[in-house]
Amino acid sequence: MQHDNYNMPGVVDVRYLNPGDVPAQIMSSYVAGIPVSVFVDGTQMPLHGVGSCQAVEEHSNNGRIEKATLTFMTCEDVPPAGMLWMIQQASGDWFLIGRREPPYPTVKVQSSAGEPGGDRAIKTVTVEFQCFKALIPLER
Repeated sequence: MQHDNYNMPGVVDVRYLNPGDVPAQIMSSYVAGIPVSVFVDGTQMPLHGVGSCQAVEEHSNNGRIEKATLTFMTCEDVPPAGMLWMIQQASGDWFLIGRREPPYPTVKVQSSAGEPGGDRAIKTVTVEFQCFKALIPLER
């Protein structure tokens, strides 16, 4: 089994959107070499610091699968399951995690209590998605 790793530079913008907001068969368009665009802005998640994203590709049994993992910290409530995620890296490039068709990305939230002096609680959010192509470059 061969592995390829892609570490994204700092993630400076994280947004979530409904699956119905993206074109159908977005992955097929990407594989065919057609530029992929999303025409909604989504809902921005205020970040605490800079997030990170990693895509790991595995080759096995004459096939491949990619797993994208987005990690960021926020003080805000995290949306319910079943959302897609758009991220912008420090270079200005945008990517989509997820697609219109299920399965959708999974979201794990770990909360930590704020400081006694009145600091807000920080939530560490991990978004994972596994598919033929889990991290799709966007034209914006």
